[in-house]
Amino acid sequence: MDRFIITIAPPPSDESLLGVADAMQQVIDALNIFIDAERSFTSPHEAFEWKLESATTNSPFTVVAVAHGLDSRVDISGHVGRVKSAVASGLRNLIERGERAPWMDSDAIERTKALFARNQNGIAATIINFDDAAEPLTIDPGAAGAALRAIEGITAINMADLPERVAFGEIEGVMIAAGRYRNRPLVEKFGGEHQMADVWRGNLIGVRGRLRYAAGGKLSLIEALEIREITTAPPIDLASVLDPDFTAGLDPIEYLRQLHEGELA
Repeated sequence: MDRFIITIAPPPSDESLLGVADAMQQVIDALNIFIDAERSFTSPHEAFEWKLESATTNSPFTVVAVAHGLDSRVDISGHVGRVKSAVASGLRNLIERGERAPWMDSDAIERTKALFARNQNGIAATIINFDDAAEPLTIDPGAAGAALRAIEGITAINMADLPERVAFGEIEGVMIAAGRYRNRPLVEKFGGEHQMADVWRGNLIGVRGRLRYAAGGKLSLIEALEIREITTAPPIDLASVLDPDFTAGLDPIEYLRQLHEGELA
């Protein structure tokens, strides 16, 4: 299902230590982290936004968010699954290996830092359930401490000082044009197997090869060695789980702000 669930637990000794404002800000930062990850994927035809399906201020504080495609004719399930997987692996790798995910820019790192910091100051645990995309992630004070130490090391590095480099790997993207590079068509590996209609449909593809990064760490060029088409999962009927009137048309962040300020009836 195209959703995720955030549960925020207070310290067992004194539930009053968990303020509603802290819990709501924790949810807002988590929502923005999912948005940060989604922006790292170039898939405009599968664009979506998160809508709140339900929220409760009872202990534990729980919010359910459902992805809603901007184009109702497009199946976004595969894209949402990739975003959730990216968040799950990104947060886990930060905690367990001290590694920064490619989608974590400076703003995402600051939001992630704030989310982990609250788990050492008033929040006993933040549990993110990614539904079918990954195993649930529990952020307790120990995990939060490991992540914060990793972030300290990451932010100590000035990205502008990073030199040019070449790596091997794969990135995902959307095919929007086909042509020649240095007077060489990419037909032998891919073009002869697909029709030009694939280009205009904006099919999702994986490109494996040499990834050339400019100074500062920005990807500047891909020398493709292999291209594969990425298929998406069958459509899921969101109508069976989505309550379109739950937030009265407000986006999740604005809804939570107004709920906290007592502006909602």
